[in-house]
Amino acid sequence: MIIISLVANMSGSMILPLFAIYIEKYGISAFGMSILFALFYLGRFLGGGIIGKLYEKIGAKQLGIGLLCAEIICMLTFPLANDFWLLAVLRLIQGLAAIGLSVFVRITINQLSSDNNRGKLNGYISSSEGAGMILGPVLSGVIILYFSISMPFFIVAGLAILSLIAVSNISFPKSNHPLFNTMKTAPAKKNLNRQLLLYSSVHFIEMSAYAIFLTYFSLYAKYRLGWDTFEISLAFTIVGLSTFLSAPFIGKLSDILKDRLLFCILGLFLIMIEIVFFLFFTEKWVIYVGMFIGGIGGASYLDSFFSHIGDVIPNETRSSFLGNLVSLSELGAIISPLIAGILIEKINITAPFYYNIILVIVAIIIQAIVRFKLRNQRHNHYNIRM
Repeated sequence: MIIISLVANMSGSMILPLFAIYIEKYGISAFGMSILFALFYLGRFLGGGIIGKLYEKIGAKQLGIGLLCAEIICMLTFPLANDFWLLAVLRLIQGLAAIGLSVFVRITINQLSSDNNRGKLNGYISSSEGAGMILGPVLSGVIILYFSISMPFFIVAGLAILSLIAVSNISFPKSNHPLFNTMKTAPAKKNLNRQLLLYSSVHFIEMSAYAIFLTYFSLYAKYRLGWDTFEISLAFTIVGLSTFLSAPFIGKLSDILKDRLLFCILGLFLIMIEIVFFLFFTEKWVIYVGMFIGGIGGASYLDSFFSHIGDVIPNETRSSFLGNLVSLSELGAIISPLIAGILIEKINITAPFYYNIILVIVAIIIQAIVRFKLRNQRHNHYNIRM
């Protein structure tokens, strides 16, 4: 599962340093590259709900094998593509495969784990995601200096083949979804829909904040802070490294303390500190410290959020719930960068990050309300039992 998560994140991010080469080599316009970038997120939006339902219908092993085969074909075809429309189709498939593998991994981890180790196991997955975020751009950027533009794709394809062999030999638990369907009541469905709306709203906001940072920090660092390409790359590396190192420990701590929503709130607060650091300071070391803190915040949020979903959503509906949640949340990565772009044009380059702070504060408030209500419910349930 760790390798699959690594593959999913590497495949999506490794192409970022190659965009300039594709523009030069194939004569694709900057607007065309923007379309290719957007198609990846469109694929992610479309894929989550589909994958969640397929997990229940065809089973984990068949789904994992199918997704990895799609990833392998996509990686092997990318170097051969010299036409914009073929690249567009591949980028869409890449988004579908990336979100599919991420959802597949999160569902499987939550199905195989218990309340006592779910945070730790989700922490390993978040750590792997952080490693993929670092290795994807770094690997492609370094390898093409010594080899061809095709080599990074072949390496990821090789990792996907190893994952395919592993998945083929894993025994997955059987789903009891058909049994649950016969027992589901209208109130249960209504409650599940309410939870989906609530949790997807929080994750939508978090994905919005992350997408704005990913899309516009380079621009902010170059024109507001005067950083060069190496200094900007180092900032992203620090965030990914921080997430990679801290995620397993934070996940284990959430297992011990049994208060995952508190860790979600803490994670969002640390992300807000990261934004404040680069908005109000200009010293590089201070901003890098903020990046390190933000990486810990991202790990804390992701570990605890997905572990909490595993704790509160019944096993029988967990796969479709997670799939739908991720799909709805991906809208944030599509919509918010567009809003941020308008803010830059109408106000200035710092405006998107103030908007980011507002988004994070709203997410913290929602999580705090959910935590308060859940603690009250548990307290009332305990009193009734007494």
